[in-house]
Amino acid sequence: MRNYRFPADYYNSIAHIYDEMYEDFYWTIAKQQIQETIEKHVSSFEDSKVIDIGGGTGYWSLWALKKGAKVVFVEPAQRMLEQAKERISKEIGMDLRDVPIEFINCPAEDLDFNLRLEENFDVVFLLGDVLSYVNNLGKTMKNISRATKKGALVFGTVDNYFSYLKDVIIYGSWEDYSYLVNHRKLPIGSEYGTFEARAFEPSEIEKMFEDYGFKIIDLTALASLPSVELSVKYGKYFIFEAEHLFFVAKRV
Repeated sequence: MRNYRFPADYYNSIAHIYDEMYEDFYWTIAKQQIQETIEKHVSSFEDSKVIDIGGGTGYWSLWALKKGAKVVFVEPAQRMLEQAKERISKEIGMDLRDVPIEFINCPAEDLDFNLRLEENFDVVFLLGDVLSYVNNLGKTMKNISRATKKGALVFGTVDNYFSYLKDVIIYGSWEDYSYLVNHRKLPIGSEYGTFEARAFEPSEIEKMFEDYGFKIIDLTALASLPSVELSVKYGKYFIFEAEHLFFVAKRV
């Protein structure tokens, strides 16, 4: 199994099968839970500006476009970006030049070199565990803060530190445990390869966003129970067990 230094290299290697890998029961519930939560907080996307950071193959950008948003799509893995272009063009049924979307191939840390961040976006998507994968968390958060207007909403997911800790205790070694405690990271991935990702405690998410001018208004477990209804209703009680945390932050 290959170990990738950068997450983008791993995702380039699986771009052609990425969507198939995320069609199982867990991810079906996860996507529905995310959609319901976004719709609870955003009454309308008409003419809103959305930046989809770590947009993958375009699932959430396509969803926002269909609801009337103008989208900036940011993805560091070139092959994932190409998959997104193909998907969006096909499902919208239009030439991409006629679709209100801009594609940027860069890491979240480098957004300030590729985009005028004073765009005052209304909504930010970080829905692919983006903050767990970035190389420079502080620079990423600074870019997100600069890109958003007052009252803007950020929807994101991250890997859960306590899930990592449980897996290390059950399946890992003392060296794995020590590395996690000291670096807050572990190798993750699939049969196609691994890369290191950072995990967050719920309190870390709240503190981090507060430091950059946001307030967490919703923090819950993602797909923690075997239905969307139960996951939405009771997810907040499973934030110390779930594999992923799902948060909503508001620019203050």
